[in-house]
Amino acid sequence: MMQFTSVGFMIVDFAHQPRSNMRLPQIVRRLSVAVVSLAALALPLAGQAGASPAAADPPGSAPAALLAEPGMQSPEALAVLQGILGAAAFGPLGLPELGVTTPQDFMYPAPTLGCGIGESPVTVTVASAQSGPNFPIPPFIERGQLRFQAIPAHVDLPKQSGLNVIWFNTTTFKGGMEPLNDALLGMPTMSKTVATGAGTVLAALYGDVTYQSGKTCFALPTVGTFTA
Repeated sequence: MMQFTSVGFMIVDFAHQPRSNMRLPQIVRRLSVAVVSLAALALPLAGQAGASPAAADPPGSAPAALLAEPGMQSPEALAVLQGILGAAAFGPLGLPELGVTTPQDFMYPAPTLGCGIGESPVTVTVASAQSGPNFPIPPFIERGQLRFQAIPAHVDLPKQSGLNVIWFNTTTFKGGMEPLNDALLGMPTMSKTVATGAGTVLAALYGDVTYQSGKTCFALPTVGTFTA
């Protein structure tokens, strides 16, 4: 009979081995097995007679248990453990870090001139910023990034985006200006994913959007504070 053993199970199993007479070579060998498990995520293993499955620990408890093992404070063992944890955080196939986030709105909708609902020449542009990690549910955003998005309240197909965002990270003292010129199948999405770095980010968004009908929306600046 075949059974599947998850990565979390293998690490917890190692963490609950007897503490007496445990030497560094033994720890390194066991961690090497864990590396293989992380690369494969789940390996079909032959069931062991008389072995009962160990209860799963809460998330995050396995690394703490490993660090508590005798000899784990040595540089060699810590280096192996850091490599394992780094591979687990990034994913076994080089995929982005898993996570789910929600958009953070700018302080107020941007007053917008030149277009609107019906024949109105005035409307607003709603803008937001979303941080990472956000994967596997789109939009895909990595940690240390902000995805800026703006949508004028005007019913038409966009032709060209002249929207821009100016940002400044108060934690790293880095900033810049980026056009919201991403496109999907040739159509502007009025969005941009920016590598702002982790920290508190101040941003201002403004610019124009030209539509297939020939109308152009001019969005006055709106501002916001976001956590990346």
